Amino acid sequence: MDKHDISAYLTHVGATLPAVGHGWRKMKCPFHGDKHASAAINYDENRFKCFGCEVSGDVYDLIIYKEGGNYIEAIKFAEGISLAGNRPVRKGPASGGRVSFNSASIGRRGQKF
Repeated sequence: MDKHDISAYLTHVGATLPAVGHGWRKMKCPFHGDKHASAAINYDENRFKCFGCEVSGDVYDLIIYKEGGNYIEAIKFAEGISLAGNRPVRKGPASGGRVSFNSASIGRRGQKF
């Protein structure tokens, strides 16, 4: 199972994220009143660490810390806030039938139905 993106959760809690890059990127911690960048995010490892309040871990650790609950609840919470990359962007038609762009559907050979 792929983990949910940590940046989606950090954005959800109001963090201003640094530019995407390799290695640890400095940022202000969203979990305490941070005036200076005392935290860091690693996009490659999908991890977070604050040297001020000592909150650290993956997306599920952060959710459990901030929202409470257990690991399974943290996964469900992450699914609720995940970005389009972690869920289908477009679903098929609700009726299960053809998608029509006008009132008359056109078949394979151009005949109207």
